[in-house]
Amino acid sequence: MAKISVVIPLYNKVNYIKRALDSVLHQSFQDFEVIVVNDGSTDGSEKVVEQYTDSRIRVINRDSPSPGGHKARNTGIKNAAADLIALLDADDEWNAKHLETILRLREKYPFAGAYATSYEEREGNKSKIPTFWFIPKRNWEGIIPDYFKSCVYGASPVWTGAVAIPRYVFGEVGYFPDGVRKGGDLDMWARIALRYPIAFSRYIGAIYYKDIPGSVIRVHTMREGFKIVDTLEGFLKDNPDISRKRERYIREYINRFRLSSASHCIKAGRTDMAGEHLKKCHTRRFFIRKLYLQLKRGRYCLLHKFLSFKGERKSKEEEAK
Repeated sequence: MAKISVVIPLYNKVNYIKRALDSVLHQSFQDFEVIVVNDGSTDGSEKVVEQYTDSRIRVINRDSPSPGGHKARNTGIKNAAADLIALLDADDEWNAKHLETILRLREKYPFAGAYATSYEEREGNKSKIPTFWFIPKRNWEGIIPDYFKSCVYGASPVWTGAVAIPRYVFGEVGYFPDGVRKGGDLDMWARIALRYPIAFSRYIGAIYYKDIPGSVIRVHTMREGFKIVDTLEGFLKDNPDISRKRERYIREYINRFRLSSASHCIKAGRTDMAGEHLKKCHTRRFFIRKLYLQLKRGRYCLLHKFLSFKGERKSKEEEAK
């Protein structure tokens, strides 16, 4: 049996899936299987995979795509043979020692609920390494001191293309949320972090391409709230005795998503919905951003009232004629 299962959801990534697969096959650690879950692709993506003759690669076909690719990802996880499951999206890639680093973390921290490496973000000609707060720098690896504190102040140290999760963890916290188009991965990391420590390495194990046409980050606008808000609020309600420090960072993490939802609603013209998100946001860390969004929402409301008044006046004038 392979030591690690690699799960790749695939939907219309004919120009990128070869890059992803090649990056897996060129890993310094080679004891793995690759499960590509074809999520109803219509551009011939699955034919690219079929050209590979490596017996470690197998394809599972689904008839129709799922929002966010979560159902396809869950299908791969449930069909994996190994006890450790690494995730990779079809339009991203790994650096050569990613799996080697993941397995070293697993050996050093067998009690962790997830094993993650740092990652590089690329968009056009721009490239950057996200800023991870309250995690030692340089070549450090170990247990993240406080996952939620890190997420409040900086980027999430866990990203879908640079993480591996033990099989039993899914039995404890559940799978990726089906039907959630955006943010389902963050909800998963939060559920894991509420129960388990998370091991992390500063080694840049993966490359996240943010400029891919058709990717969720480019096509989806969040008008409703994030599922992670319900998850974390439910945890706080069920665990009133947690430390004030942990509660504070979890609440501020919730506020970060409330403000993001409010911003999306304002852009979509749903100032009423934006107002609901802002009303529930009681923040210190993001006070300036909340104030900015309140002013922005107010400006939109005034503009809407002015246009409505102007329209009513014009109608009355036309009726008088």
